[in-house]
Amino acid sequence: MAVTDVLALGASLPAGYRAREFADTDRDQFVPARNREQHWMEQGSAAEWRYWENLMKDPKLLRVTVEAPDGSVAAIGDIGVGFTARPDGSQFIGMTVLAAHRRKGIGAALLEAFEEEGRRREAPKLLGGANEGEKFALDWALAHGYHQIGRRIASYVELAKFEPGRFSAALDRAHAAGITITSFAETLSGRDAAGQEQWWRALYAAEAPMWEDIPFATPTPHWPWDRFYEASTSERMLSDLSLVAYAGDQIAGFTTTGKSKESDGWTWMTGTAREYRGRGIARALKVEALTRAKRMGLRAMGTTNDEPNKSMREINAKLGYQMLPAHVELEKALA
Repeated sequence: MAVTDVLALGASLPAGYRAREFADTDRDQFVPARNREQHWMEQGSAAEWRYWENLMKDPKLLRVTVEAPDGSVAAIGDIGVGFTARPDGSQFIGMTVLAAHRRKGIGAALLEAFEEEGRRREAPKLLGGANEGEKFALDWALAHGYHQIGRRIASYVELAKFEPGRFSAALDRAHAAGITITSFAETLSGRDAAGQEQWWRALYAAEAPMWEDIPFATPTPHWPWDRFYEASTSERMLSDLSLVAYAGDQIAGFTTTGKSKESDGWTWMTGTAREYRGRGIARALKVEALTRAKRMGLRAMGTTNDEPNKSMREINAKLGYQMLPAHVELEKALA
């Protein structure tokens, strides 16, 4: 059965618009149009979208494209279990109507169809989000019965303005405490395949309690080993800018950096082992990563933190990170 039939969108869209199954090539048209509305640090690429979707391998993903009368992409929306399936069976929905096609009822038609699909899947609630910088989208979602459950705050530092010498004390403090910081590339150099996998498994085990302490808006299980390993060894991981802090032979903390567009980096994860917190390890990791990124000639480094993670956000602010509009996390119970 076609996606259009499943979502029963045909009769709900404005005249001249039609829903069809999403095609991979739709990304190449959609992304440039969407980028024109976003801050340069938030802009993406079709290649990055493909990468993350392939990593997620969402078995429940259902995506639909809305075509304008001239055949161009007017909107894209989807429903699925998301990056990590929620224990209660909640589903994620997302949709974007491009600027030229707003205020015609397309968003309302998509939302109604996804909510009905969520009920068909027996999901107790739907999860989604809206950029706080696009107030019209947030207000629209709130008006349709969604309520805020959290905020994720992205920020970035322009490396041309970052002066490593100002923050050398953070590295001196870590070194004085017996902490050694090295890159993933340096750590893995010289190990055979079995030795490298053994190290990755140790890092994955060290990450588990750190993940548990992330203040997610909804319970989020630690991602599976196979996806962790795939992401960590992919071409998008910048192994020279991903760092591990050792206290002797024990992993005291680490930070991972991924490639964003062609000239930026993005912090995927920074964590400190529970027994080593309060010793400035996270700050030292961030300073070292930024220093190396500047040396490599990157334009900027970005990161995202949940709003309750005040300690990390304070570290970022002192390092010169500038906040972007928050991603407001939303949910709606399905009757």
